[in-house]
Amino acid sequence: MDRFANRRIALTPALVFLVAAFASAQKRTPSVQEVLAHARASISATAATLPDVFCDEKIESSELHNGKVSRKMTFDSVISARKLESGDDKLTESRDVRLVDGKPPKRGKKYLLPILLNGGFGIRFYSSLFSANDQCNAYRIVEGGALEGNLLELEVSRKVNSKQIAGCEELSEGAVYRFWLDPVSYLIQRVQSQVRLPDGSRGFKSLAGRSDFAMVQIGPRSYPLPANFHTTMTMEPNSSEQFTFEAHYSNCHKFEATSSIVADPVEESH
Repeated sequence: MDRFANRRIALTPALVFLVAAFASAQKRTPSVQEVLAHARASISATAATLPDVFCDEKIESSELHNGKVSRKMTFDSVISARKLESGDDKLTESRDVRLVDGKPPKRGKKYLLPILLNGGFGIRFYSSLFSANDQCNAYRIVEGGALEGNLLELEVSRKVNSKQIAGCEELSEGAVYRFWLDPVSYLIQRVQSQVRLPDGSRGFKSLAGRSDFAMVQIGPRSYPLPANFHTTMTMEPNSSEQFTFEAHYSNCHKFEATSSIVADPVEESH
C-alpha cells in the first residue's frame, strides 16, 4: 500500500507539468499573420452575408472651447447599411435625421454630425486590415493588451515612410488603429482609432474614436454591429475648438419591404 502511495505521489509532479504544458499550448498567442488571415476571413464572411440593415441611432453632441462645454445637442436618426448594386460585398450607409433636440430638423440647415461608419457599420475600419494596404501598414500583437477576458489586441499603424510608398499617399500618415478580437471567431469587439492631421487638410486636426460592437441576431445569423461609438474631433490647427459625439445604436433589423394590393371599390347597386 505504501509503495503504491509513493508511486502516486511521484507521478503527481509529472501530471502537473503536463497540465501546465497543455494550458500553455492552449494560450499560445497566434502570430500576426495568423491573426490577419483569420480576421480577414471573418470580415469577408460578414460582408458577404450581411443583409440591408437599419438601426436607430441616438447621438449626443457637445461643442467645447478651451475644454469647456459651450453647447449640447441631441439627434435621433435612423442609420442604414445597404448592399451596392454592383454585386460585390461593399455596402453604403446613409443617415436620416428625424429629431434634433426632440424637434424635427429645420429644413436646409446643416448640422455637424460624426462621420458615418462607411462600408457597413464599422467595416470602414476593416480597410485597415485589408491585404491591399499591407505595403502601407505595420502590424503587431499587443501583449497583455486584452480589453477584457481573453481578447486579442492587434495594433495597425502606418509605416514611417508610408507617404513615399505608391498607393499609400491618400492614407493618414499618423493613423493608429487598435482592434480587439475574439480569439475563437476573430470577430471585432472594439476598435480604437487615433488620426492626426496637424495641417487640418481634411477639415480637422485630430480625431480619436472608439467603437464597441455587439452580436445582433438578424434572421438566422448573428452579426457584429456597433453598440456604441465615441469620437472627439479637434478642428482648425490653431483653434481650441473641439466636438465630441457619443452615439448609441439599438433596434437593428433587416430591411424588408412590404406591399399590399387594394382592390378598386365596387359600387353598390340601389
